[in-house]
Amino acid sequence: MGVNCKINGQPVTVENGTSVLEAARGAGFEVPHFCWHPGLSRPANCRMCLVDASNSPKPIPSCYIGVAEGVDYTTDSEHVRELRRAILEFILLNHPIDCAICDQAGECELQNNYFDYSLQSSRLATDKNHKPKAVALSDKITFDGERCIVCTRCVRFCDEVAKTSELGVKNRGERSEIAVFPGKTLTNPYSMNIVDLCPVGALTSTDFRFKCRVWFMSTVESVCDQCSRGCAIYLDHHKGEVMRYRPRENRQVNDWWVCDNGRMSYTTLHDERVLAPVVRDGAKPARATLDAALERAKGLLAGRGDKVAVVVSATLDNEALFAARRLVAQALKGARVFVSARADGADQDDILLRNDKNPNRKGVEAVFGALPDTTSLRAAVASGDVTHVLALGGTFSADDVQGATVIAASVHATEAVRAAEVVLPLQSHAEHDGSFTNFAGQVQRFQAGIAPVGEAVAGWELVSRLGRALGSDLQLSSAGGALKALAKEQPEFTGFTHISLGTTGRKLGSGLTVEAPAEPTATAP
Repeated sequence: MGVNCKINGQPVTVENGTSVLEAARGAGFEVPHFCWHPGLSRPANCRMCLVDASNSPKPIPSCYIGVAEGVDYTTDSEHVRELRRAILEFILLNHPIDCAICDQAGECELQNNYFDYSLQSSRLATDKNHKPKAVALSDKITFDGERCIVCTRCVRFCDEVAKTSELGVKNRGERSEIAVFPGKTLTNPYSMNIVDLCPVGALTSTDFRFKCRVWFMSTVESVCDQCSRGCAIYLDHHKGEVMRYRPRENRQVNDWWVCDNGRMSYTTLHDERVLAPVVRDGAKPARATLDAALERAKGLLAGRGDKVAVVVSATLDNEALFAARRLVAQALKGARVFVSARADGADQDDILLRNDKNPNRKGVEAVFGALPDTTSLRAAVASGDVTHVLALGGTFSADDVQGATVIAASVHATEAVRAAEVVLPLQSHAEHDGSFTNFAGQVQRFQAGIAPVGEAVAGWELVSRLGRALGSDLQLSSAGGALKALAKEQPEFTGFTHISLGTTGRKLGSGLTVEAPAEPTATAP
């Protein structure tokens, strides 16, 4: 049932139970706040969101109070602005002037609100109250007590989302301070989300601390590749280097959060990278041009028929998988297709973490159907049914291909990849556009953030070039074009383009949905 009200004179209809703050935001009116967050409870303790209401003689906390029928709310009158100036003066009373050295500068909600509503000098005539600075709450998080405004977002996150309750508020009044409970440690697998939640510079990532000013960095929308959840993230980069991952809101996948392991996975992005094509000359590997490496791969694969196995990794993007399917259909007819994957974990929970540590196993199923795994590959190689293996993605093991001639395309140089006859360098998901399909069938786009490392090539492009070397007409010119071509051939992807995926993605098969015709409406005679 809808509730009708007015916000700054504009008629608004919202669902019953909607807070005034949310109603105002939905109507295009921004209400400043510190303690409120859409994914947490509403304590209304910062008072920054006070607004005037026609049914109240006093200003109301808009984050806490629901919209009432027929009430007029004013969010930006001079009276409201004066309230915000007074609240900011109170909050800033003991706040240190650390902006010049604070990692939060440029992203600080307190700083932004000061410029929007305050811009007044401090009237404090005594020394500011001092609290602990640069305290390690864990090996990942550094706390500055003087900057904390005790909004309690971090406390509520640990209580309500992580459900581990390590944090609390000790002392009272101006000496209130966030602290870890005695006998507990801040080690839950989602602890670093409190860094994003902190509206000021009180909670900072120890890893990112003093690394780079935020205004120097560029940002793209990406997807975490560490498990089958496929959390939506921001990839922040500067001068060709990935600086950090941050969670990106996607209510279909990860809400506002990301696990610590996924957040920190950027640090291993370039570990043991395959930087250039390598061709083995006898027992000695030698660097080669990409054309020479593809020519050697052609010589090893051409004419082998069903003795060839193509192994697609569950870490490959949908575009590379489609190119691989075209390769098998056009240039390696008779080849058998297998799937390889990272080993399962044992940390699945009911928040985000999944035991399946592959970002696109569902994509493999959607593009190829059910495929035999590397256990079957190992048996086929051992029996001599498979003599040559084209491994796309480095998630196979040396035991899987023992005795076969291997051509490996990989991001990272594993033991099995190093032993291959031909090694081809793949770009990581930070270096090219593409899409992953998570365990629930949500297809999400990720964007290129940094320039390719070394001579690495995107998966769809590498497979296309190999297909052309083998005599096929595999013509793909972009990742977007590959997805469009996939959408034409595979019903589950019908209507999908990188643009249509938007920021939150689309469910497999959603392009096939046909809306029922609208019911005819009666008209007056």
